[in-house]
Amino acid sequence: MQEVGTRYRWKLTGHAPHAEQLAGELSRSLGVPPLAAKILAQRTVTDDPRNDPKADLDSAQRFLTPKLSYLHDPALMPGATRAAERLAQAVRDHQPIVIYGDYDVDGVTASAVLWHTLTLAGAEVHTYIPHRLDEGYGLNPEAIASFAKNHTPKPLIISVDCGITAVESAKVAKQLGIDLIITDHHQFDADALPDAHTLVHPSIPTTHHPGGQSSTHPGAPGVPGAYPCPDLCGAGVAFKVAWQFAREFCGSDRLPDDYRKLMVEMLSLVALGTVADVVPLKDENRVLTTFGLGRIKQTPFVGLGALIDASKLRDEKIDAYHVGFVLGPRLNACGRMGHAKDALELLTTAQGPRATELARFLTTENDRRRATERKITEQAKKMVIDQGYDAPDRRAIVVGSEGWHPGVVGIVASRLVDTFARPAVVLGYKDGVAQGSARSVDGVSIHDALSTCDEHLQRFGGHAMAAGLTLSTDKVDALRDALIAEVNTMLDENELIRQARVDAEVSFYDCTLDTFDSLSKLAPFGRGNPTPRLLLRGAVLDRPSQRMGTSGQHLSLTIAHRGRTLRAVAFGMGDHAGELPGGAAVDLLFEPKVNAWKGVRKPELHIHDFKILSAVTQ
Repeated sequence: MQEVGTRYRWKLTGHAPHAEQLAGELSRSLGVPPLAAKILAQRTVTDDPRNDPKADLDSAQRFLTPKLSYLHDPALMPGATRAAERLAQAVRDHQPIVIYGDYDVDGVTASAVLWHTLTLAGAEVHTYIPHRLDEGYGLNPEAIASFAKNHTPKPLIISVDCGITAVESAKVAKQLGIDLIITDHHQFDADALPDAHTLVHPSIPTTHHPGGQSSTHPGAPGVPGAYPCPDLCGAGVAFKVAWQFAREFCGSDRLPDDYRKLMVEMLSLVALGTVADVVPLKDENRVLTTFGLGRIKQTPFVGLGALIDASKLRDEKIDAYHVGFVLGPRLNACGRMGHAKDALELLTTAQGPRATELARFLTTENDRRRATERKITEQAKKMVIDQGYDAPDRRAIVVGSEGWHPGVVGIVASRLVDTFARPAVVLGYKDGVAQGSARSVDGVSIHDALSTCDEHLQRFGGHAMAAGLTLSTDKVDALRDALIAEVNTMLDENELIRQARVDAEVSFYDCTLDTFDSLSKLAPFGRGNPTPRLLLRGAVLDRPSQRMGTSGQHLSLTIAHRGRTLRAVAFGMGDHAGELPGGAAVDLLFEPKVNAWKGVRKPELHIHDFKILSAVTQ
């Protein structure tokens, strides 16, 4: 199915040949309602051509009822055991340990996970997060040199959520006699890996030579020796290292009560990093997020509790949406607008009034970030249109300007991708240097595309959907031309319209409270497990649509069928109010929601897009 609505081209999700059979089995064996079973089957069915029904049913059941026992053994993580042994040695020898993190939510939560674990062990722990604007992303040699100078004895350094491409920094550490452990999850060049004491990365298979020194070779999911869940975020990798360290330090796979309790409580931090870093919510990530979100409001971490209160979420059932759009942006804001050390302090040492103060500060910084982002987004969109960068033969966008805040250009790039349906690079210029971020669309690895343009770049790093980059401002035009030429070979012209996924077509009778409740059990939703989108054809409006919201930016609609009515809401679509009179027949692409108001729960349609069929009279 390929149809065009008001804003998107609708595309029915592809169906595996035996998914229908699996859906029927799920309904019979697990009691899953038909619609939920159909969507669950599509998201869990294996690609195994042998079509093993038992494996598919087991996969679906594990998806529907995640358990902590489904977490993989941390010893399977390449490098985790060697890293744990070195960390335990440092603690026993009273050697200082420096945790070097990234400035986003994933890096901050990963740093907090290791900090709490090592602190419980009695280690002398220091944390360091580079300044986004002054130092940029990743391990930098100057910081490593300062650690050697300022700590006696020389510290053990462990990176989290960064470092897998830090070849020069690893050289400096070795020259200074510092052991460097790198834990990361980003893409790497197998021919240019850092020469560090240990590399911990889920996609690097490891072989051990005499003496325990590890050597690495290119790895990917499915390669013997690779970790079973290659899509862990930085906080997930740090959690596995922390778990393995606790085993090593305590001398047992069965952890003492205080360590076991800490591991469970830290799942809330891992969930924050996992959702905010937009990794697929499948396999281990689904387990970590489910249990982390389930405990987040009961967290013993005072700063996280203060952030929940400052965000006015104490009375909410916190889900992945709240992490992605409420808590995550606040933790990110100080790193974008100032220094992420404030967010890390909130999640580690902050207590009492200091925790409250920091949580409120992060909220204020987030408000400032949003205002800055809106202004730059407007300027960037105008630049794209005025310069013709949205033409069909320019299937990648590169824009930049003096004064654009490097801390928000990644968000602006995402806005451009959403508007123009093509990869976008947004740069801020200062003193002849362009620094910024790239975002991409499905099917185009922006990391791979930038790799073909590296002659124009000073440095870059990232993964398929997002990257950071730095270059001279006089190279921006050359980068634009090279990136467009590359992406034009990867993205077809007819793909330059945003696509909206359709998981299933439904009838009016499917839109019930019981059905919507059953679909909610597929949560947490995010990348790899998006909120279900359903298509209801020929819905008839019971009355004219009404604007809602403080400035009328949203729409409220009521659809009717044989005396029964349903409420639908279209956020950000208020300008279409005049197009939807009473009696109009429309196809609605929507996300099923349950509206709970004053104890009354009702099904509600949150409209993603619509197509007007006619203005018939009921």
